[in-house]
Amino acid sequence: MMNDFKIDKLSVIGRAAEAYATGKLTEVKQRAEKLYLGKRYPFVISAEYPYPLHLFSPRLTTMLGGDANYPDAQDVWQVITARENIIRMIAITSINRTAAEILGPQFQDLYPQESIDVKNPRKQMIGYMIKIVMECFGYIVSRGRMQIDTNRLGAESSNRRTNYFKSATRYTKMTISDRDAFLDQIKNEDMKRHFTAMTDLIIEGRTEYQKAYRITDLTNWDSL
Repeated sequence: MMNDFKIDKLSVIGRAAEAYATGKLTEVKQRAEKLYLGKRYPFVISAEYPYPLHLFSPRLTTMLGGDANYPDAQDVWQVITARENIIRMIAITSINRTAAEILGPQFQDLYPQESIDVKNPRKQMIGYMIKIVMECFGYIVSRGRMQIDTNRLGAESSNRRTNYFKSATRYTKMTISDRDAFLDQIKNEDMKRHFTAMTDLIIEGRTEYQKAYRITDLTNWDSL
C-alpha cells in the first residue's frame, strides 16, 4: 500500500508549521476565539503551539462556522471527535480497515433517510472531518480507497455488508521516515523546525490533546 507523501496533501500540519514559522497567526486566533468563545481550546499541541490544530484548515473552519452548505456540521464534528469514536477509528485502522467504516452505522442512525443530493455532500463533509482528526493523531492518507458497502441491487444479500459509506479513504500511522519525506519538500528552515517539533509530539503521542484524550488508557471496572 503506497502512502501519499506530497506535503500539500496534509490538511493542517503543514499549514500550521508555516503559520508559526511566519508568525501569521492572527487569522487562526480569530477563528478560535469566534468558535470557542473563551472555552478551553481543543486540539492544542503545546504551550508553544497554542491554537487549535484543526482550525488551520480554512475548509473545516467554514464548515464549523455555520455555513449553510454544511448543515449539522457542529453536530457531526462532535460525533467524530468523541473519545470513543477516535479510539474506534484508530483501532480499525490498525487492522487495515477504514476509519469511516466504523462510524458508518452511527451516521446511518442519525440520517436514515436522505436524498442523494443531501447525503453525498454530507458524506464528503464527514470524510474531510475524519481526515483532519486522523491527521491530528498522526495518521496519513494511503493511496487507494476501500470498498465498504458491498450491497448491490439484485445480489445475494446474505454475505453483503451495508454501510452509510460506499467506500472510504485508507489511513496509516505516520512514521519518522514518512515525516522525513514531507520534510524534504520544505525549503524554509523555520518551517522545517516547527514541522519537526509538531510531528515529533504527534507521533510520540505527547501533544496536549492526546494526553487529554487518553486513547491508549484502559478503563477498568473499579474506575467506571
